[in-house]
Amino acid sequence: MNRSFLLSLYEEAVRVSKPRYCLPEHFSSFARNKRVCILGAGKAAADMAVEAYKYFGDNAYGLVVTRYGYENTEPTGNIEVRLAAHPVPDENSVEGAKALLSLASKVKSSEDVIFLISGGGSSLACAPPHGISLDEKLALHKFLLRSGASIEEMNTVRKHVSVIKGGRLAAASKGKNTSLVISDVVGDDPAFIASGLTVQDTTKPEDAIAILDKYDFCNESRIRDYLNHALPLPKVSGGYTLVANAQSAIDAAVGKAKAAGWDTEIISYTEKGEAQTVAKRHAQIAREYKKKGKPILLLSGGELTVTLGDSKGEGGPNQEYLMALARELGGEPGISALAADTDGVDGSKDVAGGYIDEHTLAEAEKKGLEVDALLKEHNSFSFFDVLDAHIAIGPTRTNVNDFRVISVST
Repeated sequence: MNRSFLLSLYEEAVRVSKPRYCLPEHFSSFARNKRVCILGAGKAAADMAVEAYKYFGDNAYGLVVTRYGYENTEPTGNIEVRLAAHPVPDENSVEGAKALLSLASKVKSSEDVIFLISGGGSSLACAPPHGISLDEKLALHKFLLRSGASIEEMNTVRKHVSVIKGGRLAAASKGKNTSLVISDVVGDDPAFIASGLTVQDTTKPEDAIAILDKYDFCNESRIRDYLNHALPLPKVSGGYTLVANAQSAIDAAVGKAKAAGWDTEIISYTEKGEAQTVAKRHAQIAREYKKKGKPILLLSGGELTVTLGDSKGEGGPNQEYLMALARELGGEPGISALAADTDGVDGSKDVAGGYIDEHTLAEAEKKGLEVDALLKEHNSFSFFDVLDAHIAIGPTRTNVNDFRVISVST
């Protein structure tokens, strides 16, 4: 299978997930000539603000916070764009969160407020409660990222150690609230996308404590003390619309593949689990189709995890998945695969993912790469770097999770 064709399917999935494609139609129910407050956070926030300005012009004002390197490339008028850190927050994340809350609190009851939310908002709008320092919250973030905790578990903890998450941003507004959301969460639960900045949440502080217990977070922590006395999350109201997710992205890729004459099967829109474990299962599915002599493209979305433990390896879930897939397939002729994160960043390096085919293992052996050792150390970046098999497209300014496609040819 041609690498460029699989790459074109990934690019189509990313294209339909970008704000300029998925967002404009959702502004049509709002009057262009009325003052509207735009507030947002996430990797897509700047480009979402661009689309808001295109529609409302100078009637729109407000603030969005996005990741360094994801700033807007077109005007946003009176909508300020601030930059902060991801996946671990910094002081600009705190200042951005405080500014969002301040603006929300000043909105008049007669005014429309549109929240533009996308993945990454948990880190980009981060304001720890009184008595918890940013350093303590950073230690919590780093712990959760390395623990193997799911995005849902991480966000449950984050929202209870915050003054903005868990619906608190929307609760600060007296205006007519509407949330337009690009989902990076498996299953699209509104409460977990960007830690539910603008939606009602049913979790409790004791749920966060249970997650810390599950992953053996330090008992001697002020965060635990705070959670033991934390207040319930506020009541929240307002409209909510999902404008893009993994399903819409994969369906677009399927449409392109079918137009090129391919049969397709969607393994799952919502794949979860350890990258190496999922790779074994997907390899088995691919082999079954190979035995049938049926050419097909197998697609999947969702978000895989890598539990690092004490390892110092670099890479990400998509690269680890592909390296494990290559090992499981053992150079099976006619099978190739691409896996990449739709935000353009897979794990700890600025690459989206990678590509493998029937020649990958042989090339790795020629270059002295020991696949089993690299998998044990979770060092997938080195594997694809040496093979020059990375997918690197830079920041996409959107995020609807992983995109994986396996091509089975006869």
